[in-house]
Amino acid sequence: MRRYHIVALSVLAGLLWRLWLAARYAGWEESDYGNLAMVRGVLDGGFLHYDMNHMPGYYALGALALAAVGDAVLAAKGVSLLGGLIALGIAVSLSHRLAGPLAAGLTGLLLVFQPEFALYASSSLREPVYAAAVLGTLLALSRERLLLAGLLAGGAFLVRMDGALALGPVLLVHALGMPDRRGRVVRALTPLVLIIAAWSLYCRIDHGTFLFWSHSVSVNVETGLSAEASSPLAWWRSGLTISANLVGWMMPWRIGWGVWLAGILAVVTVPLSRHGLRRSWVFLTVLMIGVWAGIGLVGQHDPAHNLYWKWLCPIVPVAVPLGVAGLVEVSRRFGGSALLVVVVFQALASGLKETHRQWALSEEWYRPQLDIAQWIETEVPEEVPLLVDNIPACWINRRPHARELVSWFDVPVIPGDEADFARWVAEADIGLVLWFREDWTQAPVIAPFLSDGGHWSQDGVSLIERAREDGYGWILYDVQVPLAPQ
Repeated sequence: MRRYHIVALSVLAGLLWRLWLAARYAGWEESDYGNLAMVRGVLDGGFLHYDMNHMPGYYALGALALAAVGDAVLAAKGVSLLGGLIALGIAVSLSHRLAGPLAAGLTGLLLVFQPEFALYASSSLREPVYAAAVLGTLLALSRERLLLAGLLAGGAFLVRMDGALALGPVLLVHALGMPDRRGRVVRALTPLVLIIAAWSLYCRIDHGTFLFWSHSVSVNVETGLSAEASSPLAWWRSGLTISANLVGWMMPWRIGWGVWLAGILAVVTVPLSRHGLRRSWVFLTVLMIGVWAGIGLVGQHDPAHNLYWKWLCPIVPVAVPLGVAGLVEVSRRFGGSALLVVVVFQALASGLKETHRQWALSEEWYRPQLDIAQWIETEVPEEVPLLVDNIPACWINRRPHARELVSWFDVPVIPGDEADFARWVAEADIGLVLWFREDWTQAPVIAPFLSDGGHWSQDGVSLIERAREDGYGWILYDVQVPLAPQ
């Protein structure tokens, strides 16, 4: 079968599976819904204002799509879907060049159903777009189009800032692999360097600092487990344990144990002195996994944290084809066609099981918050001020509206003071309060007295539980305030 036939079939299958998932998947986390609001914000701000932590690439593309279609959900999900399909198509095409039609077909089959790569392209996350830019860079390098590779690497950086850490060294090593090294290095790195400098300058103008990475890094360190380390040795032990868990346990379960082992074989057997696609691909894979593991080392979130799933997503279409190439090579040398069947079956079975697990978690934790947002839009009058945050607020903010939505970060009361909170609720004429258990939401800081649900009353102001969900941890309250004197 010809290469473009395999690519076309893979992309078509990927499209159908992702569209099926998109109609049923409630999202990876708050980010799916926050991205809707940020895409709307970029369009409303005339493409001039971007969040420093999240980078501008995905949101600019989403805002362009929003300007065309007029629906933030369709725009943001459409950009993610397109990014995921482009990454899928390039990965299959490059796999064909690397190891032939069998490897390309197996790569397509595995990538169509890999859980993170499929689910997150079915939602509104930026990782599939990042994956497309990364694979595009590798494709350009394979054709020795260094200027284009540098531009695509810059595009990857504008979607995720860690793109510079993974792609910069790959561009350099690939450029040095042939004569006219100085000219090749200039062509490969100049676009990336200029794009990084331009973003740094923008952040200085709009956010007051050249150090665009500073807040994102500090937040991940502060919210991880590293602050709990009792000594430098304990910090290193904890970080290395988490990194080893990610690379040696989570990753093989997500892509298949046989694919993972064959990928290691492909890495250790690559001729390092031979310039070409294979060497650059191996280098890119090692660097992307290294950055992922490095985030685990430094940030030290719990290994089961779903942030690692999202960060794994763009690594998948880079690592899987390399593992499949190694697997096909092993089967050819030792006549092990049965081995291929076993490895692929295990990877697919594990992937589908994980897809169902993440879907079920999404239904349990995030669908109810989406239901609240949709209920508010249809049943609660627009003139009623609401204390809501996270998914409900982001969903409502996906399009222009006249509602007054107050975030827990903006509640002007003394933290923990029940009388002050009751006074503000009455003065602001709040109609609904959505309380969250997680400290980062600020709800437990401002109103710890709402943690038990039920009926809370202070100075004539009553909050009465309407609904709750204890897995994620939220309680929705109706508000009753005393009537103003006539």
